[in-house]
Amino acid sequence: MSAAPARQASALPAYAPGRRRQRRPVPARTRQPRHRVSGSARRTASVVTHLPESTAVVGISRSRVWIAVIGILLIGIVAINVITVSYGAMSGRIQNDIQTLDRQNSILKSQQTEALSMPHVQDAAASAGMLVPAPDEIHYRSFQPGDIAAAAQRLAADGG
Repeated sequence: MSAAPARQASALPAYAPGRRRQRRPVPARTRQPRHRVSGSARRTASVVTHLPESTAVVGISRSRVWIAVIGILLIGIVAINVITVSYGAMSGRIQNDIQTLDRQNSILKSQQTEALSMPHVQDAAASAGMLVPAPDEIHYRSFQPGDIAAAAQRLAADGG
């Protein structure tokens, strides 16, 4: 009795590189309704989906360039954080300046109100020699339409 010859194992990989596996068809009952997507959105989604498999990304990830890429990205993130913090600090300083100016504005308004108060104005008028007339001494004037023309002629005659 002789033994059967031994089989040799195949040295081929499970799939051929560069070939895509065919997708199995999905049964009709589980198929989701298709949404309408524009061509550019579909192309963008395809590019983003296949980006990790691209030769550029694979080449970079297997070399020392990857360290430089990560370093540049980290420097960018730190720069963005520093800018954000500086904007926050600047915003705080501006808010403090606004509050200071509001307080100064209130003080100036109260000083203006005090300067224009009636007793203060009356004291200034009295020191300038002005007097407050009694109510029965106040007379209101009325003008006729010809009075304005006559006054204009008098001013023109005087050279004024």
